[in-house]
Amino acid sequence: MKHLIYLFSISILLVGCGTPLAPEEFISSPEAATLRSIVDRLITRDFASIEAQLDPALSQSDIQSALEEVANVIPSTPITRTEAVDWSVFAATGGIRTVMVSAEYTFGQAQWIVASAQLTGEPDSYRILGFNLEPLPAPLSEIHAFTLSGKSTIHYLFLIAAVFALGLSLFALVSCARTQGLRRKWLWLLFIAIGFVSFTINWSSGAVHISPFMFRLLSAGFARQGWQGPWMLTFCIPVGALWFMMRQRRAMQNGASAG
Repeated sequence: MKHLIYLFSISILLVGCGTPLAPEEFISSPEAATLRSIVDRLITRDFASIEAQLDPALSQSDIQSALEEVANVIPSTPITRTEAVDWSVFAATGGIRTVMVSAEYTFGQAQWIVASAQLTGEPDSYRILGFNLEPLPAPLSEIHAFTLSGKSTIHYLFLIAAVFALGLSLFALVSCARTQGLRRKWLWLLFIAIGFVSFTINWSSGAVHISPFMFRLLSAGFARQGWQGPWMLTFCIPVGALWFMMRQRRAMQNGASAG
């Protein structure tokens, strides 16, 4: 069961973002240090210093009891391992930085918690816009592992569709490049290389998302959210590849008939 505390601020228009290149950069960042400080102060029940660090725009009358509830779910054993989960840095139009940071903490040998925080300001004076703690039944590396075990029919259909879309796109691209006398070949190559209408499945939860106005290179994609997040498998309709292959088939049939 999730034990969460959310503290919200007024909305701001955000432009631009940055992400560290490796988990090692996250571990040594001031954002990760601030997140760990919040967790450590929850462990020691230093609620007053956390409340003092909250952004002034926030107001919550029962903050003390909320902090108590969150602190109660933290294991009593010491933290033995820290894993980077996610880190996104945003710059607002007014120059204010907002950071979303998440880490997985291992307590003892077999207890895990994901801690996330939304911070604002500069690294030496971060204010807390919000944070949450979520106990886990296993490390995220296991929860979000890419495996075929225990997956549903829809998972297999997405996997087959992605492999088919990618394979057809590559085959059509090679065929197009080798076709002699093809007018506007560069346009055909571009058309073949892009798939239209994006179908994405969250490999961990099985949730499906359709984006009618999205396109993707080579009609397939495979990526994960952050460093420890779920894998997302995407395929698109290879319209250009299908059209080109049907065009080539008709040309071959016409050639055979004329012969």
